[in-house]
This record gives sequence, C-alpha cells and structure tokens, in this order.
Amino acid sequence: MKSFAYSASLFATLLASACATSPADPTAGAGGKADGHTAELSFAADFSETLSGTLLAGDAVRVTYALDRLTACRSESGGSDQFGVTGYAQFDDAPPVSFAVSRLANGKAVPVSAELQLPASASHVALWFEINDVYGCVAYDSNDSANYGYDIDRHGLGAVLAFDATGEPSQSGALHAGDAIVVHYAPERLSQCAGESAGHAAYGITGYWQVDGGATHTVSVTRSEGEALVAGDPQITLPRGHELALWFDSSNVWGCHAYDSANGANYRFAIEP
Repeated sequence: MKSFAYSASLFATLLASACATSPADPTAGAGGKADGHTAELSFAADFSETLSGTLLAGDAVRVTYALDRLTACRSESGGSDQFGVTGYAQFDDAPPVSFAVSRLANGKAVPVSAELQLPASASHVALWFEINDVYGCVAYDSNDSANYGYDIDRHGLGAVLAFDATGEPSQSGALHAGDAIVVHYAPERLSQCAGESAGHAAYGITGYWQVDGGATHTVSVTRSEGEALVAGDPQITLPRGHELALWFDSSNVWGCHAYDSANGANYRFAIEP
C-alpha cells in the first residue's frame, strides 16, 4: 500500500465515490484494443490473481475484483450496505489513479468490472484495493503492502519524451528515424487555461512538432476524463532527420491560450543515425 502526503483529502473524495450508486468511468474517451480482446486481471475470492492476455502499453485492461477478499468495514444501516471498494493503479512512479470495483444495487454492494487505460509511456503497474465505510473504517488488500505488480509490454514502442508537471523534459532512450516515440505531457505543466463546463474539461493541450525545421505537425497530448484533463500519451513516428523540435499550446473554449516552448526556443531532441 502506497502512502501519499495528500491521503487525507484524497480519502474523503474516494469515500464518497466508493459508496456512490454508480462507479466513475476511469477511461471515458479512451478505448481498448479494436479486436475486442482486452486483457483482464482477475482478483478471486481465494486470493489468487490471474492475468488473461497481455498488458500492452497504450491499450486497456479490464479489472475484476471479488469483494469477499475484503471482509472488514462491511457496515450497514437500515438494511443497506454502507461501504464500497475502490481500486488504485500506479503506473511507474506517477500518482495513483482510482477506480470503482463495487457499486450499490438495491442496497447491496456488488462487484463491477473496471476498464483501465494503460498509458503508452508506462512499463509497470502496481495495484491495490481499499474498502471504506461511511463511519471512517478503512482496510486494504495490498499484497501485504507490496502491492500487486505487473510489467507492461511496450510492444516495439520507442523512447518516451516526458514533460512532467515541472522541470526539464526527460528522455528514456535514443530517438531513431522510424521509431514510434511517445510524448507524455502532464496537463499541470500548462494549467493557465484550465477550466470545466457542465462536468467536462473545457480545455486541451496541443503539441506541435517538426524535424529539421520542416513541416509543422500537430498532435493532441491530453484527453478528458470528466472534469479532469489527463495525459494522452500520443505516439509520433519519426521521419529521417537530425533534430526533433516540440512545443505546446493550451487553449480553452473561452479563447484563452498559453504556451510551453522553452521560452520560444522550443524543446529540441537529437535524432540518432
């Protein structure tokens, strides 16, 4: 089980979510594999875990969880269950994302399957689960605090260019012509135009790229999950050349624009022979 500085406020939010009538969809606007063969992770009541299929970066995984694995905190009132179960997924060292694995149906907590998008930038995922009730009881299923870890197959994807919330971008490996590289851009890095409307994010971030000063191409580097904007991890197939230049533009429906362009110089990365 991971520990985070913001756990108190996060817990309050997740408690309300876990006991809601319907679970949130953590993959709104994102799909799994087109052939319908989404990988599945099953956490059974006998405390076995089974992976069916392959976890592929950029694809989806369906998570099914037997609620009988967590027996504490199962309070009820007036004949209705007063608890819910939430799953957490941490991709590499990124902040965890939460997803519901239970919902209330006719006053009873029942399991639901969750579909998670695997970031194209990720190579590993750790999962754990939490039960909580309206009275503040909390218990965990976290593999004795080691969490349930799985490697993610990058199936031929090239280097990741990561633009985290602050600081200089990082590069996971060399860039070569023909590589399908991944651009990971944290929306918090360019939040001046952030906003929401009618429960949906009302802004987005576009990436611009060119090789050796040639034609400028665009790619959306974020996607919406309800009111939140999250990294979209798009792929760029590099043409032949010597240098890749990148810059970014955040805009919203009210006409706001903000830029991240290394103070107008753009971010530049060498393309190896």
